[in-house]
Amino acid sequence: MNDNYDSFNEEDGVFESISRFEEMVNRNDSYYFDIYEFENIIDYYLDQHNFVNATSAIERGLKQHPFSASLILRLAQIYIQNGKPSKGLQCLRDIEPVESSNFELYLLKGTALNVLGRKDEAHQAFDKAIVLTIDSKDDVVFSVACSYLNTRRYNLAIRYLYLAHEINPQNLSVIHELALVYEKTDQLDKSIKFYHKYLNIDPYAEHIWFNLGMVYSSLEEHEMAIEAYDYAIAICPDYISAYFSKANTFVNLEKYYEAIESYRQILFLEPDNMQAYSYIGECYDKLGMYKRSIYFYRKALTVDNTFGDAWYGLGMSHFNMKDYATCIQLFKEANKTDPENPDYWYMLGETYRKLDQFEKSAESYNRAVELDPNDYEAWLSHADIFFMENKVSEAISLLNKAYEYNMDVSTINYNLAAYYLYDNQPHLAGKYFEKGLLINFDEYGDLFDRFPLASNNEIFSQLIRKHKKLSQ
Repeated sequence: MNDNYDSFNEEDGVFESISRFEEMVNRNDSYYFDIYEFENIIDYYLDQHNFVNATSAIERGLKQHPFSASLILRLAQIYIQNGKPSKGLQCLRDIEPVESSNFELYLLKGTALNVLGRKDEAHQAFDKAIVLTIDSKDDVVFSVACSYLNTRRYNLAIRYLYLAHEINPQNLSVIHELALVYEKTDQLDKSIKFYHKYLNIDPYAEHIWFNLGMVYSSLEEHEMAIEAYDYAIAICPDYISAYFSKANTFVNLEKYYEAIESYRQILFLEPDNMQAYSYIGECYDKLGMYKRSIYFYRKALTVDNTFGDAWYGLGMSHFNMKDYATCIQLFKEANKTDPENPDYWYMLGETYRKLDQFEKSAESYNRAVELDPNDYEAWLSHADIFFMENKVSEAISLLNKAYEYNMDVSTINYNLAAYYLYDNQPHLAGKYFEKGLLINFDEYGDLFDRFPLASNNEIFSQLIRKHKKLSQ
């Protein structure tokens, strides 16, 4: 009870000091504060990330206590955090002779040197900070690891995180950071290991269950991901992100009814969630239930009629119903909301093509590839229009341009092979056909279905036999 009283009393004293300090600043006056009061005031502002007020407090503090090492340390910290490590180092040099046993000085010094790329000196300073630390050594080692994380030196960060974990295996911040850094460096099995370590200590951490689910999703271990999301939801029943991720996982499994149920849970919590309405619409579209999908896309638009994905989804449902005349207006509405979205332009091009409006179709495809040169389907569709119009040279020219961005797409290579064949350039036809075989051998059958001349070509037949033997 006395401890609580002392704690409250101390907190009241801090806020009283802050109030007096702000009154002094507002009145442009000068009040006396001892060093400990200035330290509390500065630390309060640093916790609030209010560097302007923290710097002001340091400057005023140094006027009253010009040789205070603790205030100079805090000034160095602000310089380093605000991207001025050289100034921070200068502050630290000034007090290092009298603060040579202070681990905080060497921790800040190592951080500044690390930012400046002076790796060996940083390493020495950090190690000195660790040696000088008596209490909470794992927290200091963790701070060193965070410095290396901030400069993307992940191997060194992992080394220090492991050291911190050895010192204190129960430090959840360290375990969490190890899981995150392994996730960031695509070492997902190790990430899972540390998320489970965290959960063995704190099984009710819903955000850790969620993160674990996301890693399982990345590994396409969908059932494990759903189980993790379910734990997160059980602990926190209004965890919207977990419902979304669970539903998206069901979509990846093509379990659309289960996905719809998860999206409906979101609507129960947030009745105006336009994304949930739109995703339900997409699920019904996948199920071929277009009237239902249209209903839910419309519901999304009643929440926000500038939601481009809902206009696009509406267009897709009408496209799948072969209602192409309606599609045009819907895809145009999507384009109004986001004229930089290549998918919207591509589908507008597809719709114009269905209506035999080839000029407008080509314009839409061209806009799609301007926005995303890697959209190989738009390149292929545009080239196909040229081919249909017997403009084989133009089709070849277009796909050669597409090839610069999509050389590893088998369909680009196969189509180039076919066009060169129709253009009576068998050598180039063979060259691109072989490239297509190397990328995706099984796909050559699609080429023969679309281009009958290719199926009877001896060069292609020889290349197929050659690569079939190599794959055996």
